[in-house]
Amino acid sequence: MLHFLNSIKVDKKTMRFYAECSLCGKRRLGPPVPILCRGRKRLENCEKGKSNPLSQKVFNHVKAAAMQILAVHFNQCRSCLCWVCDDCYDENDPCGACKKCSEKRKTALAKCENI
Repeated sequence: MLHFLNSIKVDKKTMRFYAECSLCGKRRLGPPVPILCRGRKRLENCEKGKSNPLSQKVFNHVKAAAMQILAVHFNQCRSCLCWVCDDCYDENDPCGACKKCSEKRKTALAKCENI
């Protein structure tokens, strides 16, 4: 889950946390950035982990909450380890893979059967 936590970003226009699908790029918005962390410089410092202790603690807490909210809509491919949205995840794949890796595996299996 640490990999997913690190993939959560902040949309500076809407001031909300979001996660993005590795395959299709579709975004899911999460909770808003805390007021204590707003402002261009303060937000940059919070993202780097270099803000004042109170702002940093609040930012980290809300980012962790965003991770829990957004993780419901994403799946980790067991083949390439990317986090993909529900639309890009192959639910029928026995290995738990994204559609891209699932297609690669099917193609490789078809080649092996033809040999």
